[in-house]
Amino acid sequence: MRSADKKEKPLAVAQARRSVYEMLSAYYLGLPDQRMVDSIFDPDFDRRLSTVASVFETGEMQEGLRLISNFISSFKNQSQEEILRRIAIDRTRLFRGISEKHSPPPPYESFYREQRLRGEGSAEVYRFYSKLGVTLAEEWTESPDYLGIEIDFMRLLCQSEEEAWLNSQPEKALEFLGASMDFLKDHLLKWVPSFLDKMYEMADLDFYRGLAKLTSGFLKYDGHLVEEQLKEMRHVSI
Repeated sequence: MRSADKKEKPLAVAQARRSVYEMLSAYYLGLPDQRMVDSIFDPDFDRRLSTVASVFETGEMQEGLRLISNFISSFKNQSQEEILRRIAIDRTRLFRGISEKHSPPPPYESFYREQRLRGEGSAEVYRFYSKLGVTLAEEWTESPDYLGIEIDFMRLLCQSEEEAWLNSQPEKALEFLGASMDFLKDHLLKWVPSFLDKMYEMADLDFYRGLAKLTSGFLKYDGHLVEEQLKEMRHVSI
């Protein structure tokens, strides 16, 4: 393998993965506001989603794209105030666990794996962050095992890998890629698909139903992608 190929291909993959995690974390971490509504109805948004789905092509991601496009088409003639109101109501119901009958259990790893909040799973996630020198932003009041924070941590790992490739530090890049695999395998993929299935079933809006499918499809695909990358790079001199 040529030296340029050894750097450029994994760099491009890291950049693509980072962009998806960045987009997803914005919707799981950020509270609905006018800026979020503007971003969803920006004509460029649908194009960016199509690009994501074409690069990481899975049936679930395609279904997610279709549902989000349906939402945009259905609400394009509504006032921005009404769109924001509907998004805020659905988000609160889906992410805060306010009703056993109408809401999924809240998206915290320890709740899905131990049936309690801030359990050992939360401590494990915090230790994983600390091992890599990551501290949570002061403005974040959520537990470290909240879905949005775990997804944003994956964004940070991809970004760190990307920077290592750009700085010609392949061994360091491989460490971050390995950390991505460990976090996916030991944390995200252990519980998030279960939450996303419930989110899809209970969402009122196609936006959140689509986001559930898009996220589920991407996480599963990313687990396979990172595993294959690690196998390839560990068998080729970098």
